[in-house]
Amino acid sequence: MKLHWTILVVSKENEGIRKFKISALSVILVSLIIFGLSGFSGFAGYKLYNLRTDLSRIALIKERNEDQSRQIEILSEKVASLDEEMMVLRGFNRHLSGIAKVDLNTAEEIIGVGGGGADSIASGKSTDVLTEKILTRKLHSHIKQLGDDISIEKEVSTELLAQIERQRSLMAHTPSTWPTRGWITSGFGWRESPFTGKREFHKGIDIASRKGTPIYAPADGVITSYCNNGAYGNFLVINHGYGIVTRYAHLMDSNKIEVGKRVQKGEKIAYLGNTGRSTGSHVHYEVLINGIHVNPQRYMLK
Repeated sequence: MKLHWTILVVSKENEGIRKFKISALSVILVSLIIFGLSGFSGFAGYKLYNLRTDLSRIALIKERNEDQSRQIEILSEKVASLDEEMMVLRGFNRHLSGIAKVDLNTAEEIIGVGGGGADSIASGKSTDVLTEKILTRKLHSHIKQLGDDISIEKEVSTELLAQIERQRSLMAHTPSTWPTRGWITSGFGWRESPFTGKREFHKGIDIASRKGTPIYAPADGVITSYCNNGAYGNFLVINHGYGIVTRYAHLMDSNKIEVGKRVQKGEKIAYLGNTGRSTGSHVHYEVLINGIHVNPQRYMLK
């Protein structure tokens, strides 16, 4: 005997009672359908929730990627700016090295300055090989290296400028001109004395000219002595620094010469005379390097 359920439906209008028979199989099928729909609805809701979560994550990841891309772009611009500064510094240093006559090849090998910059790092833009995180790390590392290289180049330029200044100062304090106009009547070295006729060593040169002819400083320096020195007559000494001293003898008497005064190259310092042991108006001119007399004509370039 098959099980079934009878459903009675009573109408309000007293039309009678309606009977509906439902078998157990139909109830089971309906229950399964309802359960299945409920399960499907729950599964669909769960999937929809996960989908929304995934979309949120994707949006967040996209936002982060855009932010990382902006950061990489900013870093690339910074690297390009540092590269440009590096090139300017290197060009300036090469110019200075040419002026100072210093070879920087050895210095480059020691300090190991490099470059390349943004182009060398991001030229390929291969995200398959390098992730943005790795690329960012490499950019940061390159920026640090460029910063170190720029610091080294600045030190090199500072040293080159100091060396150029030392050379400029040395040139300014090295005699290079005639102290007065005239002609050389006695050179540097061994000669026969015009007074005794004996062989003697002449420590300077004699430049003859008209009495009162101006004498000019052949280089920057300081007047350290002015006095009457017997056979030398009125005698003037200038210390040019760097171990260089020039001396002038047989000068006209003058009360305008100040001991301790700084003089510049080409500045008038005295007048040619005929004081002391002298056979005529001239200036006896000496150059000493570290206390040793040298031929003044080596330092009379013009």
